[in-house]
Amino acid sequence: MKFTGLFVLSLFVSFLSAAETQRPNILMIAVDDLRPMLGCYGDERVKTPHIDQLAAESMLFEKAYCNYPKCGLSRLSLMTGLRPDTIGVYDHGQKNVEAFRERRADAVPLSRWFRDLGYETRSFGKIDHDGWNIPGDWSAPPKPGREGEMKEIIDEANPGGETIIADRRACPVMLSPDVPDDHFFAGRMTNEVTALLAERKSEEPFFYAVGFRRPHLPFVAPKKYRDWYEPDPSWLAPNPDAPKGVPFFPWFNSDGYVGMAEALGEPMPEKMTAESAMAFNGMEMRSYLGVPVKGPISQALQLELLGAYAACISYVDAQIGHIMQQLEKSGLRDNTIVVFWSDHGWHLGEMGAWGKMTNYEISTRIPFMISAPGKKPGRTSAFAELVDLYPTLCDLSGLEKPSHLEGDVLSPLLSDPGASVKSEIFTSYQRYNGRYFGRAVKNESYRFVRWVNRKGELEVEELYDQVADPLETTNIAAENPEVVREMTALLE
Repeated sequence: MKFTGLFVLSLFVSFLSAAETQRPNILMIAVDDLRPMLGCYGDERVKTPHIDQLAAESMLFEKAYCNYPKCGLSRLSLMTGLRPDTIGVYDHGQKNVEAFRERRADAVPLSRWFRDLGYETRSFGKIDHDGWNIPGDWSAPPKPGREGEMKEIIDEANPGGETIIADRRACPVMLSPDVPDDHFFAGRMTNEVTALLAERKSEEPFFYAVGFRRPHLPFVAPKKYRDWYEPDPSWLAPNPDAPKGVPFFPWFNSDGYVGMAEALGEPMPEKMTAESAMAFNGMEMRSYLGVPVKGPISQALQLELLGAYAACISYVDAQIGHIMQQLEKSGLRDNTIVVFWSDHGWHLGEMGAWGKMTNYEISTRIPFMISAPGKKPGRTSAFAELVDLYPTLCDLSGLEKPSHLEGDVLSPLLSDPGASVKSEIFTSYQRYNGRYFGRAVKNESYRFVRWVNRKGELEVEELYDQVADPLETTNIAAENPEVVREMTALLE
């Protein structure tokens, strides 16, 4: 009898030990082109109940930033744990990505690292940039959707039939057909992920990455979400003018669309002025049907675009709600780390721009939150960067970190939101294929951007007071040489 009691006690202790060492699952949710335009970030205009609920269960990072405000390099940086300047790929050319991977074969992607250490790793939707995923880096080939999924629209001749992939120059900038959620890829992808969670039997921990394309252009979402919004002039950007005291290229985010403008019959001038740059600003959006290729965008159209952007956010919010509900229903929630992030911010008329691809606050600040087993929810104003996610997930999962990582572990902030792991964040952006290269550093007081040309010669310095001028309307570099020297030192 005594032996039996000891045996039972031994089994109980062994059970506790196994439970304590069980690896947590990971659900990583990515949303393309999403600025912090969410209820949990204080924006009461947009209906995001499911993301807000996740935020209430998470540590929400109020000052989180991407490291490069463009889809491809931002995601490549996150997935490799390397900073953009280390990677050195500033366009979406496949050859450059392949050359980087050959040059830095040691930079094991997050998905492969977790797979090799015992996780089932799966990818759905847009995680790596389109065409950049490597099937062998995951436990099963990624499922990013059909080619050109971003331009998925309804067939006007058969609205209830299968969706079609539009030609870019014949694709409407916004669309809100009266169809169910799973008529579009985001809904179909959600169904696949929820089915996978419902059927899951394996004891092996999982790392599922789910990437939603909306609210990336074109702004396409079912009608029921668009019906929620009637934006009024209070929605319009409070700073529609270019920053004072800078030339055109820091805020002109259309340099990658010169060929598109020409194809659309409105070629850009070879020598750009501030006036002509403003006329073509936001060319990524202007390249779709329904927006003038050049010149002012009317207030009425701006309000329509804002409502369509908000509708896309609410559409994605509903899909995230379905996934989170299934995670709970399947009994997996308590032992699952849930991470939510966007690859960069997005201008909605600020500085005359529509889109990403600037070094400013509006283009680089992102929504970011982490819910981890055993960690209390809360909010932190400490700085965080997307490059920090790889080492942080390793730490939270109890895994060894690869030696190449350049980010910081954010785990201390999940226990103490008043702590700090870094005092600056860094972003960069290349213009005109290297004609101008801007590297930025931000601390609690200032954002500083230093632009050089191909020869490394200084072109312009930008300094913005983050307390007195949070909208970054006036460059004060000339009046603050000492601050400029201090901030320049941080970039060296």
